[in-house]
Amino acid sequence: MYKKGLLGRKAKLAGAAVLLTAGGLAMWPAAAFAASPNGQTVTETNHVHGVFYEPEATNPCNGDTFNGGQGLQFTGNLVNHVTFFTNSDEVWATFTETGKVVGTDDGTGVTYSGQVTVWGNFNMNERNQNSAFTLTARLSGSDGSSITAHETTVFVNNGNGDITVDFTKLNLTCG
Repeated sequence: MYKKGLLGRKAKLAGAAVLLTAGGLAMWPAAAFAASPNGQTVTETNHVHGVFYEPEATNPCNGDTFNGGQGLQFTGNLVNHVTFFTNSDEVWATFTETGKVVGTDDGTGVTYSGQVTVWGNFNMNERNQNSAFTLTARLSGSDGSSITAHETTVFVNNGNGDITVDFTKLNLTCG
C-alpha cells in the first residue's frame, strides 16, 4: 500500500492551514483597526469553485501518478474560513473541499473517477493548539477496480509545546 498520495495531501493541507492562518494574521493590523477596534473577532471566508488539479495525489494502492504527473483533476468546491481575535493570539481556521475527481493511472492506464471530501481545522491560543483532518474518497476504475479510503488525523500541543495527541488512522481498500 502506498500512502504517499494521501500523506502528501495531508502535508499539503496542513501547510495550507498554516498559510491560511498566517494570511489571516497578516491581515490583522488592517482588519483590527477597520473591523473591530475593541478587540472583537475578525472573520474571513473564501469560496473557490471550479476545476483544478491536485498535483500531490497519487494512487494509494500502487504509488502511480495520475494524468501524466499532473495529479487528479478535481471539479468541486473549496471553502476556507478563518476567525481570529484582534487583541490575542487566538485563531481558528477550517476548510472543506468536496467534489468529483477523475484521473488516469500513469502506470496501469486505468481511469478512476469518483467523489472526494477533505476537511481540516486548526485552533491556537496561548494555552494549546490542535489540528484535525479527515479525507474520504470513493473511486471506481474503468477496469472494474475500486479505491476506497478514509483517513483521520489529529495533532495536539499543550501550552508547554508538548505533543499530547498525535495519531493517524487510515482505512484503505484497493479492489
